[in-house]
Amino acid sequence: MTLATPHSLLKQTDLCVKCGLCLPHCPTYVKTRDEGNSPRGRIALIEGLAKGRLTPTPRLEEHLNTCLTCRACEKVCPSGVRYGAIIDAGRALIHSGREPSALTKLVTNKPLLRLASRALRVYQRSGAQALARASGLLRFGGADRLDSLLPPLSPPPMWREYYPPSGKQRGEVTLFTGCIAEVTDTVTLHAAIRLLTACGYGVHVPRAQVCCGALYQHDGFPEQARRLAGQNLAAFSALKVDAVISTVSGCGAQLAEYEQLLAENEQSRHFARSVQDISQFLAGIDWPENITFAPLHQRVAIHEPCTLRNVLGQQTHPYTLLRKIPGIEPVALPGNAQCCGAAGTYMITQPALADTLRNDKLAALDTSGADILVSSNIGCALHLAAGIRESGKPVEVLHPVALLARQLGNGPDSKGNTP
Repeated sequence: MTLATPHSLLKQTDLCVKCGLCLPHCPTYVKTRDEGNSPRGRIALIEGLAKGRLTPTPRLEEHLNTCLTCRACEKVCPSGVRYGAIIDAGRALIHSGREPSALTKLVTNKPLLRLASRALRVYQRSGAQALARASGLLRFGGADRLDSLLPPLSPPPMWREYYPPSGKQRGEVTLFTGCIAEVTDTVTLHAAIRLLTACGYGVHVPRAQVCCGALYQHDGFPEQARRLAGQNLAAFSALKVDAVISTVSGCGAQLAEYEQLLAENEQSRHFARSVQDISQFLAGIDWPENITFAPLHQRVAIHEPCTLRNVLGQQTHPYTLLRKIPGIEPVALPGNAQCCGAAGTYMITQPALADTLRNDKLAALDTSGADILVSSNIGCALHLAAGIRESGKPVEVLHPVALLARQLGNGPDSKGNTP
């Protein structure tokens, strides 16, 4: 199985019998009732592009760009149509010869992103952010949207290349730190290291790792995605470990499909099959008997990101992990089958639809009566947290393993520092 090309795309689109069973599962079709915003409608448009019957127009591009790539349609398709590969290839057709957006270039360049995060931290701590918000200047150029998504930033972490296990060694893993997660959610990364080492696993953090490439892939720039994938394959394949651990389901989904993105060989196949979401890995091992957790008598709503649910199929594991905490009441966030609207940079490039979908999640959160909301994808967490702040809801948003580590004795502190 390889990444779709215009030639192979025609064979894939022919698999779609246009039955329409995907329609009620497509968030953009449900919201707009526009056939062009449905999976089968988009497949028809992409087929027309691939066969030369259609040429890119602003309206056609808008239909493709409003797809969230949530792949809920793919999960329910009786014909097994690989819609994710089709929409990626369709965007590649219309973006051929173009340059990726400045935002995508920034986010996928880890050194540049680290520099930007340092500047943004000064912006937050100096009082400039409060002044900019009060003055209304952020409304110009859409900067207010980006600003609303920013959590309080910590200093960029200085990772050790290896974190030894606590107690008896049971295995070795390697941690994928991601891009946005590395600057906005260091608490979760430190929590993952803390839990893994507490369970007896040595944790490698390769310095040569780069962005997973998901943004390039889904924006229609497969060559840039392949370049990053090749760099990661070289960085991680040199290590003999039991698993490649990701704390971000969006990154994990991309890493798990490197076998399709790169040449199908033993190295890419082994890497892709080694990838595990952090909750999946921790839920599947035997925990040392001496590990205990402080009780937490609160209701926790669990958001299931589309990549965790529709691509990786690992949405049950956060529930298993959180039940280790005495007194906790984990509940599914109502409407988990529908995308929250984050979808990488979608929450920035398609704010109207993104916020409409988020509003459904906020209403579901009210219904749940939860004190805490957990999500396994940083993009979803940022998007949902921004909506929660705007609404004034007293609900904390964090990763399942961050909550688990917080209840563990001697876990990461509030800044995510690991002892």
